[in-house]
Amino acid sequence: MEQLLHRFNPWWTTEFPFPGVPRDIHLKKLLPLADTKDIILLVGMRRVGKTTLLHQIIHQLLPCVDPQRVFYVSLDHLGLKDYTILEVVEQFRSITRTKHSEKIHLFLDEVHMKDNYEIQLKNLYDEGNAKIYASGSASLDITLSSPHLTGRQRIFRLPPLSFPEYMEFTGACVSPADKNMYPVLAEEYIKTGGIPEYVLTKDMDYLQSLVETILYRDVAGRHHVRNRGALIDILTFTAQSVGSPISLRKISNVLGIPKEIVSKTLDMFLESNLIHMVEREGKLSERKASPRKIYLADTGLFNILTEGVNIGAVVENSVYLALRDKGVVRYHRSSGLEVDFVSCGRAWESKYKKRIEEKDLAGLQSPRGAKEKTIITYDKEENKDGVNMLPLWKLLLQ
Repeated sequence: MEQLLHRFNPWWTTEFPFPGVPRDIHLKKLLPLADTKDIILLVGMRRVGKTTLLHQIIHQLLPCVDPQRVFYVSLDHLGLKDYTILEVVEQFRSITRTKHSEKIHLFLDEVHMKDNYEIQLKNLYDEGNAKIYASGSASLDITLSSPHLTGRQRIFRLPPLSFPEYMEFTGACVSPADKNMYPVLAEEYIKTGGIPEYVLTKDMDYLQSLVETILYRDVAGRHHVRNRGALIDILTFTAQSVGSPISLRKISNVLGIPKEIVSKTLDMFLESNLIHMVEREGKLSERKASPRKIYLADTGLFNILTEGVNIGAVVENSVYLALRDKGVVRYHRSSGLEVDFVSCGRAWESKYKKRIEEKDLAGLQSPRGAKEKTIITYDKEENKDGVNMLPLWKLLLQ
């Protein structure tokens, strides 16, 4: 194990260059937490950059702490399959001759791969003198409902690249004189999505491999799913239905898969951070009785889950992803009229085109309590009859 841990931690013996493209927006939130006792839990879909972000935090810490008190390990490595987290950390202390009274910084990647990880994290926390960062791709949010880490953890959800991050990754630089480039770049961004490696390579096989890994390892492997074909069928059907309220019964009837299996599968997709679900606005009974909308966690997934990219669905999906960080998002339906989203007292409708007509404004009149009403357009920006028209690129830059 000693040789493996040395490979994981090159800064013990040599300089450690800054890894990847800086994720500054997230570093600014995470670095101040280094002085708190809380366990930092970094969660998100596979390959959105959690490992790179952990290494970027390490790089920023190294000038301030003894490099041999900083320990990173990827707990899904085959060489560690027979060891508990506690045993691995104890080996680290032995290698670096670190006393239990000395403070250490632990970066535990793919922590959910270890059984009883929440109890082990609690043990490390209770022992003191350990600042813990842990990451997980699947199951983490569900398991955190256990009481072991209550009051000890702070959850940080890492999404795919934002539009500003996408431009930084691709080297796109827009001067004030060239703002006309933003609509084109925004459309390029939503079609590509924000999975860092795919943004850099545009390798469709990479994206296909990612989805297969999530479905067959994170979902089927962890939950002992036998009918793997049903997984891709349900995911594909939901991707093709983005933007429309869809019931479990409809998915069951169309695919010929029992309703109970559909329900469990969607829960597993949620757990693996593959999809998001949006309820109808209303009383609790109305929300639970109404069909939900389903959105993909990254718009790049449309490229392999749908035969032809429906730009309207992709835009609506991207609008949802932009809004979900601002508060609870639901959709509105009343008197036969539907509004794509309501959030924080504002109503949002996605109409991705240059010319907005009167009929496009009709639906926004139904949420009477909405303080503001906004239509997302291609590039049109004005206020008409109390409705704000906002270009997609401006929303994505906020």
